[in-house]
Amino acid sequence: MLESTYAVVSYLSGPLAEFVNSLRRRLNPMYGDWLAHISVLPPRRLAAPFHGGDGRISKLRELCTQAEPFEVELDGVSTFWPVNGVVYLSVGRGQAELESLHALLNDNGLHAEEPYQYVPHVTIAQSLDERATRTALEQVLEAWNQLAKPVRFPVDSLVLVGQVSDPACGDKWVDIAPIPLGSPSAIGRCGCSKLCT
Repeated sequence: MLESTYAVVSYLSGPLAEFVNSLRRRLNPMYGDWLAHISVLPPRRLAAPFHGGDGRISKLRELCTQAEPFEVELDGVSTFWPVNGVVYLSVGRGQAELESLHALLNDNGLHAEEPYQYVPHVTIAQSLDERATRTALEQVLEAWNQLAKPVRFPVDSLVLVGQVSDPACGDKWVDIAPIPLGSPSAIGRCGCSKLCT
């Protein structure tokens, strides 16, 4: 299997992840098995695939020592329609930090010309037509209004992920490398110390 599309994400966890995953499975089952996350580097095709001992991973980790962990607060529901059929949870607090991380990492072997301006968000549904976008937006708003506020989550580590084609189940995303944020003494706090050292 040849990996050619990559992204850098921060996974959501706990009840917030279950909230997002549940909505994704219900409203957009084609993407329902993708874990709840916020993209720091949206998917990009790269000519050179990653491999064990890849210097780009070391460089990513080195760059991320410059960014301290921070908290993100989600503040509502929106859509990118009519540009594309995406329904998402928007970011309030933490947006500047995510934008800075994106600018920092969109280089050094991971650079891509983004098709759209980077807007930090948590995708709920995507690849929808106009009618499906409206329907999903209404249902996500209803679910959002029932959620206890504020809705916050920590960003203390990132994960480099790659998309692979599996003949049995189509395209899927796999974790390639954890990338902790902050000083080297923080390495390992992302819960995967064997891989972080």
